[in-house]
Amino acid sequence: MLGEPGLSSVATIALEARLKRVLRFMPAPVGIVTSVDPDSGAPVGLAMSALMPVSLDPCAMAICVNRQGSAHDALVRTGQFCINLLGPDQDAHIAPFADPAARDRRFAQADWRRRARDGMWYIDDAPANLFCTMRERVGYGTHDVIIGEVTDLFTSDSNDILGWANGAPGRLHPLS
Repeated sequence: MLGEPGLSSVATIALEARLKRVLRFMPAPVGIVTSVDPDSGAPVGLAMSALMPVSLDPCAMAICVNRQGSAHDALVRTGQFCINLLGPDQDAHIAPFADPAARDRRFAQADWRRRARDGMWYIDDAPANLFCTMRERVGYGTHDVIIGEVTDLFTSDSNDILGWANGAPGRLHPLS
């Protein structure tokens, strides 16, 4: 069995490194989570695959955000966020949000829109934009698990979302 001392060289690799390897090939949806800095009104955001549905009653989603990340503070202080699920042709949105050096290219694509009522930024014609209000926040390790009640939802005609696996974007679709 892998991981048991004396049975494999894998056992000498730190648990964190082994988990990172497993998480790297575990497929997940990928999206851009956006919010607004409540002081400046500036948009903030991050690319992530650490998102999931929580409940349908009430409708809720969870995201996991590193407390050291540039968007964390504004997102928590605003108490609102939008999960933009990406379509396969929207993968160019990932790099500006995943690479701090590309921060000046965030919100630069022509398909970004800003909702008038709350200033939340969303990607027009994304498969889904889930607008959430923070209801719970649980700290664990380096991250906060933030549960947001879905207060509004935009969908396009697409049901094909971009996923993340093996360190790269890809399509998530049924086998048959």
